[in-house]
Amino acid sequence: MTTVSSFPCLNDNNTMTSAKVLNVIIILLGCVESQDWQTFEKMTLSNPKTFRALCKAIARYKEFHGMTLLHAVVRYDPPLTIVGKMIDICPDLPSAMDCLGRTPLHVAAGLGAASGLIKFLAASWPDACTAQDEDGKTPLHFACDTSCELFEDDSNNKSPSRAAPSHNSIRALLAVSLRPATMEDLDEMNPLEYAILSDAGLKTVQLLQQAASLTMMEPRSRSNYPVEIFGGNGHRMLL
Repeated sequence: MTTVSSFPCLNDNNTMTSAKVLNVIIILLGCVESQDWQTFEKMTLSNPKTFRALCKAIARYKEFHGMTLLHAVVRYDPPLTIVGKMIDICPDLPSAMDCLGRTPLHVAAGLGAASGLIKFLAASWPDACTAQDEDGKTPLHFACDTSCELFEDDSNNKSPSRAAPSHNSIRALLAVSLRPATMEDLDEMNPLEYAILSDAGLKTVQLLQQAASLTMMEPRSRSNYPVEIFGGNGHRMLL
């Protein structure tokens, strides 16, 4: 099995050709794609210094279009323990944006990732919930639009099992901020409209309607903090 010690090019004191560094990165991305998380963890996360050097190396390659390792990992249903270790070592990963202005949360939401991962990423950097990519889409837009295509010529553009928007994922995003419920993308579409087009369940549609209504009634400063609305005494509960 390949180990961290096999990759001296990831250590700060070594000088290796760009081709060799790129080869290391490709090997790691192969582990991610095959969901070999045990090997991935041993190769990178067992040594924080190595992982930080790897993240810096990826950032230098224009071929990755601003994608971070976290952008890649969230595409393949990673264990939350892996994601947590990555963020512990490099806390800026959840806020990183690729060349299209998408955070890892945008990618996870667009691919219909598990609601647990959506919740974890949203909590790691709450501002990602209101961040708009170059098309004006927030993660909530992607979570509500099951026909969205994140990557060209990619077999993972759409999740075959994603028959309808995930109620739990949408709720997790709204639990951080209600404001995206009324935000429109460049096509002048809001998340509710995408959810309806994606045949979302009635409960999910009602959730988005209520979130939008509450956002329009509340001052913006409060709409960013919906914890009171979700469970505080004397406040209406979202579905």
